[in-house]
Amino acid sequence: MKKTLRVLALVLALMCCVPCLAETADDPALAEGADIRIMSYNLMNPDWSKVPVTDRVQKVVDIIQDYQPDVIGIQEANGKWQKALKPVLVETGLYNPACRQSNAAGFKYNMTAFMYNVQTVQLVDEYVLDLDPGSDIRVFAVAVFEKLSDGSRFVVANTHPASSTDTEVYARNCADIMEIGAAEMAKYAGLPFIMTGDYNTRESSEMYQTLMNTLGVKDAKYEADVMVRDQGTYFEWGTEPAPKADDCIDHIFVNASTDVKLYNVIIDHDVQTTSDHFPIYADIDLK
Repeated sequence: MKKTLRVLALVLALMCCVPCLAETADDPALAEGADIRIMSYNLMNPDWSKVPVTDRVQKVVDIIQDYQPDVIGIQEANGKWQKALKPVLVETGLYNPACRQSNAAGFKYNMTAFMYNVQTVQLVDEYVLDLDPGSDIRVFAVAVFEKLSDGSRFVVANTHPASSTDTEVYARNCADIMEIGAAEMAKYAGLPFIMTGDYNTRESSEMYQTLMNTLGVKDAKYEADVMVRDQGTYFEWGTEPAPKADDCIDHIFVNASTDVKLYNVIIDHDVQTTSDHFPIYADIDLK
């Protein structure tokens, strides 16, 4: 009996040493002092990954319903994703899409779009600006929202440049993001301006600093009063995600008209089997 207890104690001790991706669920409540929650989530294109949407859609819906972001910048959300999300989010009166249609000729769906919470905000304006003409993913999507509670307005942009391994296209896309972003921020001067996206840009890269310096924005992660989790956001599908912070290529950038109360990387809800990116969000006080 004593030997059995010793073995059991050893097993429990070893289990405690094994890192667990989501040991406890996060508190999904909006941070104290915050007005809005902005999320960014690369859903992983099913046509590229060959992982069906039908196997993953309910997990995405569960995340959205639990954390209830006011606006979500979604990337790689092709037609299959948008059609799958429509009956469970849109037709149920929870969320509406924005910037869904691409400017590119021949593309019905823009993969770098938004979903917004119709209970908390309303859409004022939306449009899609091309980074690569003819692309349904390399775009700079812009949406202006108004809070239903007090009428205050804010702007969210969403973008997804090419992979940094495609050096020439990546550099051109980032240059366009800086040029377009600067023009859009000038257009909405005085309003809170938030940029979501899969930037394919690591924090250690020169481009990360160049983007922020050129646009005059800061990373919500490091502006937050509370950083719940410093976790890499990208991992190879089918592998155990590593906690390396420099694997953060998904970012939320904010201008000076915002006060970030909380930043988090979501690792519960079995997210590692939903996409090859973790969703991130920021709770923000609009100045």
